[in-house]
Amino acid sequence: MLLSIILFSSLAFSFILKGSYENIFIVLATMSFYKQVIVNKNYKSLIYGVLISFIGVNLVISFIFKDYIVIKEVQPVKEKEETLVLLVSEGENKNYNIKERSTQIYYEEGYKGMITGISNLYNYKSYYSKLGFSEFKHKAEEIAEKLRHSLGNGYRVVNSYMYSKPYFEYSVESIIEQGYKKIIICPLFMTEGTDYEVFMNRYEQLNLTSMNIADVEVLEPFYNANNLAQLYKDEILKNIRKSEEDSGVLLIGLHNKNNLEQDILFREKIKEYIEASENDIDIQIKLPLLENNKKDIIKSGEELLEYGIKTLYVVAPTSTIDTMYTRHLVNSILEELDMGDTKFYYIDPPDKINTLVDTLYTKIILMQI
Repeated sequence: MLLSIILFSSLAFSFILKGSYENIFIVLATMSFYKQVIVNKNYKSLIYGVLISFIGVNLVISFIFKDYIVIKEVQPVKEKEETLVLLVSEGENKNYNIKERSTQIYYEEGYKGMITGISNLYNYKSYYSKLGFSEFKHKAEEIAEKLRHSLGNGYRVVNSYMYSKPYFEYSVESIIEQGYKKIIICPLFMTEGTDYEVFMNRYEQLNLTSMNIADVEVLEPFYNANNLAQLYKDEILKNIRKSEEDSGVLLIGLHNKNNLEQDILFREKIKEYIEASENDIDIQIKLPLLENNKKDIIKSGEELLEYGIKTLYVVAPTSTIDTMYTRHLVNSILEELDMGDTKFYYIDPPDKINTLVDTLYTKIILMQI
């Protein structure tokens, strides 16, 4: 029994760990397999080993690997006059970080993570293996830096993350300790979806009013940002007009991550802008959901082919900063799209960060009037 548990636990850990730890557990699993199956020929305990290992490793992920966020009571040293702008986003380390990803699983899935932990971490690990490294924090810092420049004196802009360091709560703790009383929290989420709900729950648990921090404003997500919808419209039309061909557009939504109603609302807005701006070229537009069913997207693409289009544009407009998860989903769709002679392209507006910054700047300034 013990060898079976060691065998399957080692296999599980080799799936979710990287580097030397992964190699150690591969060797351990190989040795256990040789001893249990080849030498002892003991097959009866294998099923029990699988079950115990599955439960045990998932519990380790849920309660040992994850980061515990503990807030201590702090006192400000001196009150500051500046307004603190706190950007909050998912957060993702440049390289695969098992503790941070375990923390994300804990907050996003709760007790369900005790069943899905191994598979989720394996998937995250595979995203990094296939796609390299994450640019999430680089882009988040680019947003912060440009917003600092736009706001100028009187404001301080700080990044914080839900599932990566510096964690949101620790950033708030530091802000209070430094004496900031006027705080504007900017969630960098497209809709009030899963991650926004996690953010709001954690924000409410802080109970800032009990810390004498009453002047706190929380901005809305970006699904109502007309200038962002216009940006996507302009980028799509620029590509279509350059090709001078009848084209199809897949405006793909994020069903699992986003608030579905708000996700659809934003994509419908882009569609309306495109249809109102272009009459000379025939453009067919579909609004499938990315995680809902890949076949849904393939089917949408095939339906567009019936109109005789020659170019298909794939757009995922309801993600503010792409994570490894969204990049993987988009890549997997592009790999599966096989439209014969039809050309297809993925559109991600290069000016997106500037537009996000402009949107934040406008909201913050209007709030101060």
